[in-house]
Amino acid sequence: MMKLVFCTVLFFGSINSYAQKPHKIIEYQKNGLQFDLKYEHGDCSYEILINDMPVITYFGIGGRSGQTIDLNPYILQPGKQDITIRMSPSKKEENAFASSLTTNSFVKIELSKNKKPMSMLDQLNAKDKGEQYKWMLLSYQTPALKKNASYAEYKTSFEVEAKDINWKIIGWSESKDLKNDPDIKKEVDAFYEDFKKTLETGDGSKYLSMLKNNIYEEAASVPWDKTAESQIVQNKAEYAVEKRNFIYPCRQTELKFFGNGKVVTLVCTDSLTFGYSPLISKTSKNMMPKVHTFYLHKPKGSDQLEIIR
Repeated sequence: MMKLVFCTVLFFGSINSYAQKPHKIIEYQKNGLQFDLKYEHGDCSYEILINDMPVITYFGIGGRSGQTIDLNPYILQPGKQDITIRMSPSKKEENAFASSLTTNSFVKIELSKNKKPMSMLDQLNAKDKGEQYKWMLLSYQTPALKKNASYAEYKTSFEVEAKDINWKIIGWSESKDLKNDPDIKKEVDAFYEDFKKTLETGDGSKYLSMLKNNIYEEAASVPWDKTAESQIVQNKAEYAVEKRNFIYPCRQTELKFFGNGKVVTLVCTDSLTFGYSPLISKTSKNMMPKVHTFYLHKPKGSDQLEIIR
């Protein structure tokens, strides 16, 4: 009983601490557009980047997959949005990758925009009236390889009209260039260690503080949902206080830069967890491993690393 009470107090304290910290106010609006990316793959590992920021990273075992991800937090301004698809050999066993891509390797993506908020009833009524509420923006599949290769990269793009963006987020657009920072590896390693300790000790308040900008921009990119920020905070606060064990210790890591050099992350180069964050944990509630992936930047006017995505 005492343990349950303690967790409850910590949970509410974390939310209150987050709420008390000054942050920008989200400009809520009645309607908006949701940009979605649907993706699937076969016989490859891959990364999908929007405007040089990774939205999907896959270095696991398995064939085709089909899921959808929200792109709004990665669209910082209207106009051309660049897409990069990077393909490498698939993982065949827990500790081994294939020697090359094959003629069967592919990644397929579909991009669409949808009116939000719309219930299923709203959509049915719109269909009956002949009103459009969903638009396909792009359908693209990587071309078939004519021969085996160790790596392949493809680029495409889509356009976003100014009238379709009713959110305002800065993201990494004004951040400092990190590639030539001589101390960046040391600083990133320290940040990851601090992040790990924060979760190990169940410090919900600090955890939310570390994710503050990420939470704000995720919620701000869906300004038609007034509950978005509070729901994200609640979910993360609950997650932060769960007892967890970190598994798959990573012996070798390397930095990867994104956002035209303004964003950095740490990835493992060990074969077991290659390409993923060195921080992987599981909790008593959920035995499925959780990969703690985040991307760091130094905002304009600051020398401190912060989580931006």
